[in-house]
Amino acid sequence: MTQSRRVLEAEDRARPLLAYPDGIDAARLSPDSAGALAGICDARVLLGWTPEERPWLASDTVTGYTVIGGYALADAVRAGRLRCLPVRLSAVPRLLEHLRPDVAVVAGVRRGAELAFRGTVGWGPAAARIACAVVVEVDDRADDLGGPVIPGNVVAVVERDDAPIPAPAPRACDDVDLAIGRRVVALLPEGPTLQLGPGGIAEAIVASLDRPVRIWSGLLTDAMASLDARGLLTGTVTAGYTWGGEPIARLARAGRLTLAPVEVTHDVSTVAAIPRFVGCNTALQVGLDGAVNVERVGGRIVAGIGGHADFCAAGSRSAGGFSLIALRAADRSGGSTIVRTVDVVSTPRCDIDIVVTEHGVADLRGRSDEQRAAALIEVAAPAHRDALGASRFSS
Repeated sequence: MTQSRRVLEAEDRARPLLAYPDGIDAARLSPDSAGALAGICDARVLLGWTPEERPWLASDTVTGYTVIGGYALADAVRAGRLRCLPVRLSAVPRLLEHLRPDVAVVAGVRRGAELAFRGTVGWGPAAARIACAVVVEVDDRADDLGGPVIPGNVVAVVERDDAPIPAPAPRACDDVDLAIGRRVVALLPEGPTLQLGPGGIAEAIVASLDRPVRIWSGLLTDAMASLDARGLLTGTVTAGYTWGGEPIARLARAGRLTLAPVEVTHDVSTVAAIPRFVGCNTALQVGLDGAVNVERVGGRIVAGIGGHADFCAAGSRSAGGFSLIALRAADRSGGSTIVRTVDVVSTPRCDIDIVVTEHGVADLRGRSDEQRAAALIEVAAPAHRDALGASRFSS
């Protein structure tokens, strides 16, 4: 590293840091406005999962970090204004202890004289506890879904007075997704507890369910909450993030939704202790050894590690449960998603039990690397199987 670069990085670290806990409908307040309320200026930002657009993200003055790239952050990441930090979601609170944000900017609702987290909890409580100051953006039109009270030194409360930004809908499932979803459901044990992410395949798994399930998940969507109306949702749902509307609000009003921070929802030991826990996730790539990439392809940042590694590790340790990767055998350009070697290892092969595509099921449990490769080639897109088979023996 050159001397000039070291100086620039030292100067960057000396700037204040604003932490924006993530999720659908997180705080929209600009860094300049939030910093002014807390008495600071020229701050960097730390962002997480940001599905919705923020006008200030286009500004060249907004720089900092993200723990989950992609979505609305894609342009800023591509321009180099936001640097992606490779960290699993359960470890973000520990990362915050290292970064020591000056201000946490969170979205909340009023609960009597208190302020509580809105539909997203995630790593918000950790950010609010660790930061020197907390700025709360309150939306009096939002439902109180029962999130925890906002901790920390609240120095400012501002009303959200702009028009609601429509949340992007999760990708709808198609016939290929449904074929995958039916294969996944056929593998489930009796009385499972499921974790699901966003996207068409997760929607297809939910649509294909034919037996009661429990939900313990990083994310709760309307599709998952609507299982209750089908008589297929038992117990209380535990989640750290919500993505939806009335179906989720109904669960909350019925006292059947627990919104908790990532220290609970993504704690590997806690989740692994749930019997028959099945972590249902997807991937950008699966290597022939079973390693998974959910972050980038060809140098393009698509997402981050998020809770993928946490839930795969937990599922692989759960009594009667397992970790499962469900993905389409080909990407949008027709390229194989089963590859010889992934571009980056987001989740290690030891935490992947089963891989499902529209072409079949590859059960990797108790199999050597050579056997894993053979099983994965069998569920790859037929047009790519010969090349994958030949790649196993090339140096």
